[in-house]
Amino acid sequence: MMIKGVITGDIVGSTNIRTEYRAQLLNCLNTMREELQCVSPFTMELFRGDSFQLLVEDPTAALKVAILLRAGLIHNTPDKENGMWDARISLGIGQVQFLSDSIVTSDGEAFQYSGRQLDTMNKMRLAVKTPWDDIDQELAVSTAFVDDIIRGWSSKQAGMIYLSLKTDSPKKKVAEFIGTSIQNVRNVLSSAREPLIIKYIERYHTLITNHLNPTATS
Repeated sequence: MMIKGVITGDIVGSTNIRTEYRAQLLNCLNTMREELQCVSPFTMELFRGDSFQLLVEDPTAALKVAILLRAGLIHNTPDKENGMWDARISLGIGQVQFLSDSIVTSDGEAFQYSGRQLDTMNKMRLAVKTPWDDIDQELAVSTAFVDDIIRGWSSKQAGMIYLSLKTDSPKKKVAEFIGTSIQNVRNVLSSAREPLIIKYIERYHTLITNHLNPTATS
């Protein structure tokens, strides 16, 4: 049984993105395609000009990848853009029965969960669907709260979250990388509710791990 994570996303308000920034948006997505391999190996395809799909090898890390994608988009929004870049992201966890040369023509439980859920998300910008009802029920409320937190991030908050979570970097390293004080990093990450984001990601990791390996302890 090959359990994977599939992330399907589309850019929010893509028709309102200024023409001069579309190349920058594409570059942002391609940069994250390279940078986020450290979280879990994945393949990524862009389609329709404003949508993307990822096949994430490690299903326990797929949620972190999804959150980092949104953080990266928000952080890289140009100053003169009409609104903050963001994406509706649907994460499906499940079996992958058919892999073709193209992700978007592959099939299986994870692809179906991800694609169908994206079509029914309405105003939500983050959703998770797994084969396990208990996980879905537990994550439903916490995912809604985390989605609300992410929507409120500024470019600065999203950028620090991206640096901090990508490699679980200590605050001192983040401060050195961007040339600021540790206290400033702490303040920004606290205002971005990083501790709650981390707890959410860790709980998801534990839930998925325990279902994939029933002998694992929670």
